[in-house]
Amino acid sequence: MFALRILPLAAILWLQACSSTPSEGLPDPPKAIVGGTLIDGTGRPPIPDALVVVEMGKVVVATASAGLKIPDNAVRTNAKGLFITPSQTGARLEYGAPADLFLLSGNPLDNPLILGSPMRVMKTGEWLDANKK
Repeated sequence: MFALRILPLAAILWLQACSSTPSEGLPDPPKAIVGGTLIDGTGRPPIPDALVVVEMGKVVVATASAGLKIPDNAVRTNAKGLFITPSQTGARLEYGAPADLFLLSGNPLDNPLILGSPMRVMKTGEWLDANKK
């Protein structure tokens, strides 16, 4: 009698286990922000046509895009005409830094007020407006 009661529960648990997506537990694909002007917070001049690649919440590439290969599985964001900047004063977008950044419609070096209205915001490698790519 006990076996008859437990059998439906076991079947439900087995079906749930079989229906789980195979990507669970795998890291998110890298994110590539392509074509914007990078102001990296180091004091270096802005870098036009830049590439920023983010993996696991960290910046792994932040430089001019010329000649660099974007990972095939990367989720790309077209930043052409936009400025890529750190989202916090004093922060830097360099290798290993937390991927906290803004995409801005104008140059914050010319108009610092633009930092108050970013087009997009990334926090620890995730877009806060996840519905856009």
